Amino acid sequence: MGDSVTSDGSNYRIVSPSLTVKAMRDSGYKNTAYALAELIDNSIDAKATLVEVFACEKPVKVSARTSHRVETIAVLDNGHGMEPPQLRRALKYGDGQGADPGRIGRFGMGLPNSSMSQCTRLDVWSWTNGPGNAMHTHLDLMEIEEGSIDDVPEPTHDPLPDEWRDLSEGLSDTGTLVVWTNLDKVNWYGAAATLKNTADLIGRVYRHYLHAGRVDIRMAPVRDGKVTDGEYYAVPNDPLYMMAHTSTPEPFSDKPMFMPFSMGSESEPGVTRFPVIHEGKKHNITVRASIARPEARRADVEDHPWPDGVSRTADPGGLPWGKHADRNIGISLVRQGRELDLDSSWAIGYNPTERWWGIEVEFPPELDPIFGVTNNKQSATIFSSLAHFKWKAHAEAGESFKGFKERLAELGDPRLPLIDLVLYLEEKLLPAMRRQLKQQTVGTRKTKKRHDEDVASRATDAVKRRSEEGYTGKTDELEEGATTETKRQEQVDALTQRHHLDEDTAQSMVEEALEKDLRARWISSFQDTSAFFSIDLMAGMLQVIFNEKHPLHSQLITVLEDVPEDADADELRDRLNQAAETFKLLLFSWARMEDETYPDRERERIADARREWGRYARDFVDGKAGDA
Repeated sequence: MGDSVTSDGSNYRIVSPSLTVKAMRDSGYKNTAYALAELIDNSIDAKATLVEVFACEKPVKVSARTSHRVETIAVLDNGHGMEPPQLRRALKYGDGQGADPGRIGRFGMGLPNSSMSQCTRLDVWSWTNGPGNAMHTHLDLMEIEEGSIDDVPEPTHDPLPDEWRDLSEGLSDTGTLVVWTNLDKVNWYGAAATLKNTADLIGRVYRHYLHAGRVDIRMAPVRDGKVTDGEYYAVPNDPLYMMAHTSTPEPFSDKPMFMPFSMGSESEPGVTRFPVIHEGKKHNITVRASIARPEARRADVEDHPWPDGVSRTADPGGLPWGKHADRNIGISLVRQGRELDLDSSWAIGYNPTERWWGIEVEFPPELDPIFGVTNNKQSATIFSSLAHFKWKAHAEAGESFKGFKERLAELGDPRLPLIDLVLYLEEKLLPAMRRQLKQQTVGTRKTKKRHDEDVASRATDAVKRRSEEGYTGKTDELEEGATTETKRQEQVDALTQRHHLDEDTAQSMVEEALEKDLRARWISSFQDTSAFFSIDLMAGMLQVIFNEKHPLHSQLITVLEDVPEDADADELRDRLNQAAETFKLLLFSWARMEDETYPDRERERIADARREWGRYARDFVDGKAGDA
């Protein structure tokens, strides 16, 4: 057919090289740190044990003062290096090194794509027999736009420049140096700021490699050709807070701040697995879950004091470790030991409690199509699209869950392989974690604690008054002969075993009750019953449990107690109206129960109970026994 050539002699290319590269510059990297992560991926794939990240700055005049701005960013490693053909291919868009499940890299886009997203000039040196024998090649956007080059320049012998040899602490006989210059899209100005803003991300993305000692990552700001005092080695930033020796502030820098959240496995607490069949092969998706230890959120946990100078009544979310956790909200997606994304779309955005749980979903590269992994390894689009997924909203009328999945299979819906995992996270795991976190701070919120103590104190006065007047109950009978220790143990067991409070919270509540001689306690707890409240009758303790699973809790108790601090008068008025309406509906529900009760003898028995409860209510609310 002959060559496709226009009248002016140019090839009939669909897209010109210069336009392609300029378009790919806007490749979706969230910031410089994510682009740098691509280079570190390549170093780890090259079996590097040391990766050095240099941010080199130079002085610039800003008005009448001198400032410093980053002019060069470089990544140097002691990996196995590249031979000339491999080096040349590494700078070609979309060539890659072939499919290898042992590599972090995916499409062969990482080096040119990430580099050209931040700069217009990319230089690479690589050596397999000493830095003096390095081979060098480059990409330059100006040359591409001018049309002076169509191909990646053939690598030429070019010894590693002395400036990089002098800066390196781990120069090896094999390795690679990537240098970005003409930085026109770097997010931060100074060298120290550039590296500081990468610290959390680099530590989080490579936490498993850092924690296992498989690689060290040196972050080195450079001024006047020398590394400044601001250099540091990256430390793990674990959003599950299960690792020791991390970037978490004191007192949790050298010990875990969270604990495993049980998902049923005794051999591996906090771990469960979901098998997935893809292209005829079985793969496992591993889910790890953790929640805050009580001492992260409470100052009164025995043997776990908060640091000196920290107020014991401070909101833990506003303390250094709480602010650290606030930057790590979401589900961490881990692929090939490297974090792909911290997906915050699974969290309830307005709820500050979300910072106190952690979930990690780890999957092998073979499942990239299942998760929808993007070529820049910054997100998993299919997984993220399923956050807060409600299958019934997508089902056809009368369709069962099994039928829904069968229909997805028939349609070839890409979401199908993740449906079971997503529903487990959304409907089982996260609600259970949130319930336990809510129980963890029972009685610690200052305003609510004061109100609960006032109510418990008034109820205690009524119980004691009735006892003195000869109206004894089961709790009075059980108290006869009971020791303080047996009462303590019975109450702790009820709180931890039946109502799922953590041990420290339960101990604290019981000790306070014994010290103040309280005979009544109010708690909220998820109960597997249609009753909106239940009672525990224990030695000397009348415990009332409001069922959080019942809609009355969210429409009455939560409306009145969980009031935002910045609520205005209109919102407060609306809350009171809603509570009043709910209370009236509660009484209507009792009235209709009597209305539907047959025979008449049974209806009269319920009416007697209503009248009797009214007399007790008068006694507890007004403090007068009357004719009860």
